[in-house]
Amino acid sequence: MTPLPAATRVAQYVDSLPAAAFSAPGPVGTVAFYESSVTIPTYPVDAFQSDALSPVYDWPYRRTDIEAFRASNAAPVARTYATLILENQYLLITILPELGGRILQVVHKPTGTRMFYNNKVVKPTAWGPPEQAGWLALGGLEWDLPVEEHGLAWGEAWGYIPLVFSTERAAVTVFTPQDGRALTASITIELLAGAASFSIEPTITNVSDQSQRFNFWHNAMLAPGSGAGISPAIHFVLPTDSMMVHSTGDVRLPAAGQRVTWPIYNGRDLSRLATWSQYAGMFESPAAHGPFAAVYDTQQDAGAVRTFPAGVAQGSKIFALGGSAALSAALYTDDATGYVELHGGLAPTFAQQSELAPGDAVSWRESWYPVAGMGDLATANELVALDVQTNADGVTVALFAAHPLDADILLLDAAGAEVARMAVSLNPSAAQHIAWPARELDRPVAAVHLENVAGSILTYALPGSTK
Repeated sequence: MTPLPAATRVAQYVDSLPAAAFSAPGPVGTVAFYESSVTIPTYPVDAFQSDALSPVYDWPYRRTDIEAFRASNAAPVARTYATLILENQYLLITILPELGGRILQVVHKPTGTRMFYNNKVVKPTAWGPPEQAGWLALGGLEWDLPVEEHGLAWGEAWGYIPLVFSTERAAVTVFTPQDGRALTASITIELLAGAASFSIEPTITNVSDQSQRFNFWHNAMLAPGSGAGISPAIHFVLPTDSMMVHSTGDVRLPAAGQRVTWPIYNGRDLSRLATWSQYAGMFESPAAHGPFAAVYDTQQDAGAVRTFPAGVAQGSKIFALGGSAALSAALYTDDATGYVELHGGLAPTFAQQSELAPGDAVSWRESWYPVAGMGDLATANELVALDVQTNADGVTVALFAAHPLDADILLLDAAGAEVARMAVSLNPSAAQHIAWPARELDRPVAAVHLENVAGSILTYALPGSTK
């Protein structure tokens, strides 16, 4: 394979440049890979860590003495980390191999929208597996294994292999150290030219001579829009009618392990962070519905979409630090910024594990993309996100395409008959809004359908309709 020419510019920390400073890596229709660096104020975490080993998985990790760290009154100092960049016309993806191989940030370049939360400091917390502690609420999309919650691999250096297939397709595979541990993980992050979405392909392999039961989740820390915080207007969008409480400080919710109806529970819309008080985490129950999960901050007018094969990746979980009585930001950062989490996993809950026989592996592929300018989000798939607003003035449909897309939008009545139709040409640069005045609609609209010459793309039934 022929690598692309090396990029000459040095990418800065994603929050330090205005969106206009991000330029396409070359002619429209190409994708580039290059190496760069990022400088982040970092607390002296290493000084409060010691070596430890999980005997179940032969997994080495670093244990943090969090109380000693807190008593030290240590201060952060600037530290430079190597980064890996995938970039095309629409997206700039920053990967941080030194801290768990995580995707640190994704920027939608035409709008300047950032997808993930980025902490201003690298600061240990008391969260994560109790035997380890020290978890970093650094942000981005992290890979959590082999135990529940945040796993043991979030802070160690992962290896990486660039995969530049052509000027239209590039990827990076990050992988856990090859040091005798019972399980290995590799994550391939791929970006295509002309796409405003990227794919991830996790692969977990049992390299031991015994069957292994384990946990694997990825955790997206999201602050769509600015990347520096959220508003109370965050909207969790999950295509399910039931959730199970994992943990919460909210006395209005049932105890851990109990189910709640979704999105409305006891007259309260749990999908809206504005209705929350204390922290809460909830799993889709009894398992992930699929094919998507999303969040949208209606105040920042930006969101994030995950699409995935629920038959394999059976876990879908949300978490927020709280609403009106949120956990203190001082627990994880040095400013007042916050985030929400969207987790995806192999098993339906943290309490359930996956199992691999010696030499076996499990792998799947999913897609992620940032969205902006929609107003809100109702449904999504790998190609497009959609929202519908109806009132006395008519119907407005908002669409954000992850790829260039020519299609017809159909408004349908309760019997599935066509009420109105419009051809659209969608571009991933921005959302598109299509409005039908009430005077042009001769009967109520029950559903919105998107199709093209290849067939059906997406159908959304309006809440309360019988469609």
